[in-house]
Amino acid sequence: MREAHERMAEAIGKIPEGRLLEPVMAEWTGKDLLAHMAWWHDHSVLVIEGLRAGRQPYDETDPSNSTDALNERTHREHADDPPEPTRRAFTESFTRLLAALEPLTEEELFADDRWPWLGGEALAEMILWDSSRHYDAHRDYLDPLSR
Repeated sequence: MREAHERMAEAIGKIPEGRLLEPVMAEWTGKDLLAHMAWWHDHSVLVIEGLRAGRQPYDETDPSNSTDALNERTHREHADDPPEPTRRAFTESFTRLLAALEPLTEEELFADDRWPWLGGEALAEMILWDSSRHYDAHRDYLDPLSR
């Protein structure tokens, strides 16, 4: 996960600030993708903290908490954010994720029956989808901005 983040951060670092404002995916700009990935880092933090505190992180049956709804809300809330603070938010959110991972035990991370809220999935799987696997889904959209 750290290596994938390092590769993504390096690629993002090669993108000039002005190019982050260019559309890359429908109406989303490069900057919007950075805000989106930062939000998903923080999503993992929210889930980790909620589960470890013994509470449901949020009501996943609420339609406003579907992946599409969360993505749209995040896009709308960060549409006017400037590129440089968004670039920092990507890095800072990953730092928060690493800090949230520190106290976790192997059982908390890897047991697929540890957290019923995850529906039989290990916490590590969700975290990977919110971070390194997520980078893979967006890398091809960001790479052309560094050229």
